Amino acid sequence: MINAKRFMLAVISASLLAVGLASCGDSSSQADDPAVKTSSNAVEESSSKKEIQGDTKTWGIYSVMVPQGWELRGGYALDDNDVNYCSVKKSDFTYFDFKSESDDVMKQQYDYNKKTYTMEQKDVSVKYGDIEWTGFEYGGELNKGFELYGKAGSKNVRVSCAGFAFDSEETKAVLSSLKIS
Repeated sequence: MINAKRFMLAVISASLLAVGLASCGDSSSQADDPAVKTSSNAVEESSSKKEIQGDTKTWGIYSVMVPQGWELRGGYALDDNDVNYCSVKKSDFTYFDFKSESDDVMKQQYDYNKKTYTMEQKDVSVKYGDIEWTGFEYGGELNKGFELYGKAGSKNVRVSCAGFAFDSEETKAVLSSLKIS
């Protein structure tokens, strides 16, 4: 008889592997996509901190540095051509989602997320690049994330992040590079 714990562990492991492989997709398709433009970029930190290097890529209204080994995904699950939405992803669990929304939608999302992500929540305000961000950080030491809201020119922009603190080197590099047309 198979040990029930080992069997369940094997089923869970196989499921996670299948989901991971299915989510990989064909990342080469964006490299050949003329809508995605690329240029070299690096954000250098003090000598005691690591340098985040990557390429500046453009999708729709966004131009943002994508760290080496990460990917830029345009659009979202229901509309992969939406130019007002993109993600800079290290993995399916560590990413920055950028959204341009109306005042009403941004306020609704803020209120909803503020009520939803309550674990160790704290309000934050910071300026990265040309954008002043306000919002909140949430999560414990192992599962940080944040929701930030700002304005670039006349456009609202919201960034949802999973896997990074609002003041991490990755966050500073990605958000400092963000330009919105």
